Amino acid sequence: MDISLVGFSRSLVAFMAILNPFALSLYLAGLMDELDRKQFFSVLLQASLISSAVFFLFAWCGEPLLVDFLAVEPSALRVFGGLIFVIVAYNYVTQGYKATVFLRGDLEGLPSSIALPFMIGAGTITQAILTGKRHNTDSAFIIIACAIVLSFLIVAAFKITRDHMSGPRERVFQRYVNILARLNGLIIGAISIDMIAEGLRQLWLRPIGN
Repeated sequence: MDISLVGFSRSLVAFMAILNPFALSLYLAGLMDELDRKQFFSVLLQASLISSAVFFLFAWCGEPLLVDFLAVEPSALRVFGGLIFVIVAYNYVTQGYKATVFLRGDLEGLPSSIALPFMIGAGTITQAILTGKRHNTDSAFIIIACAIVLSFLIVAAFKITRDHMSGPRERVFQRYVNILARLNGLIIGAISIDMIAEGLRQLWLRPIGN
């Protein structure tokens, strides 16, 4: 299994930025209030396992499915994914964690509803495909697994911290996490521009006959 530390770190940071556990933590704040710690962790674990299975699938066969079956250029997917990320990044920078409202779905179920649309979306699926394209299968699975585990730990830490806060301290805590969500938007924006530029370069340099 050949994976460099730099390549691993870049792909992991990119996946974490799109998965955005900070915004996920704030968006699930209402559910954190309704469930005790054990129940919430159980639901979050199930949602993480569902998301991992979907990301593994797209990292493994997402590109062949698109190229061979749907005849979609990977470079075009990268450009389109980058454009989606630009919109997401802009909303995070300007609105903070409230930007997740425009991605909102009805939270009627628990694990599956947290997984989709909060964890599984166009951005994370695209990033899973790109991770599978950049790395071999084992390496891609490790990167995705690490991102899911880190996200679980961040959300779990948020739940534990929130359980010990109330009143003014809770508002201050949310304010600082909101700042982190905005900073994360800047990271997403930078990744988006890189994806668009690389996708356009590959489209420009591809053979005329393709």
